[in-house]
Amino acid sequence: MFLRFQPLLQSFIFLLGLESIIFQHEWVFLAAIFLLATSAYAGRKIGGKWFFSVLPVFFTLSSVALLYLVALGYEQQIFIALAAGMYYIALLGAHRLGLYSGDKTARGMNMSAMAATIFFAYAAAYGLYLNFLVPLYDLMLAYGLVTLLVSCQYFFIIKSDDRKKVWMYSFLLALAMTEIVWTMNFWPFGYLTTGVIALILYYVLWDLIQSYFLNLLSQKRVVANMIFFSVLIVLVLLSAKWLPVI
Repeated sequence: MFLRFQPLLQSFIFLLGLESIIFQHEWVFLAAIFLLATSAYAGRKIGGKWFFSVLPVFFTLSSVALLYLVALGYEQQIFIALAAGMYYIALLGAHRLGLYSGDKTARGMNMSAMAATIFFAYAAAYGLYLNFLVPLYDLMLAYGLVTLLVSCQYFFIIKSDDRKKVWMYSFLLALAMTEIVWTMNFWPFGYLTTGVIALILYYVLWDLIQSYFLNLLSQKRVVANMIFFSVLIVLVLLSAKWLPVI
């Protein structure tokens, strides 16, 4: 049930593509373009709808970028193995949702892959911003674009009858995250800590919208989320180094 040939084959190609980037650095652009193209095709082919290509494409792009920020060889191999596993989960979820959009297990897979994609993208974008002196507006644009499209693909699944509303709320969520990353730019943290905190803040806002679409939104849920995730952010800040570690 959890092994499908097409997602498994595409995940193997994804793994080989990341490995080629490590061992043949001159292939990085060709490998990245090839992986992005195959990811876009695989998402559309396996899921049956265009928006299922969003997660594989952004996951591939952020994985390639984040791979450059992992220095040690064994850490790179661990990262590639974990990324390939999550890539498979994203495609398997797309396959099952393409067959039945109400599959809650598949939604859970999609949510897990979405969280990984958001974290990878946020951390990679901030890491490149710190390492290569990327302009702040480019960082904000990257956060906004990733947030908009990755959020849309999930909200389309649960709110397929009102796509105008999905785009509107996804845009508001993207706008909020661009403002948040502008604020976080002044914080004395490295890219991993920033990525984790940004993911937590994203999830708080995303869960509010999801609950609204599913008619589950309540004052009790909002308060519980705010308390839990505020405590989680405090724990992350207390355990983080208060100097950028790049």
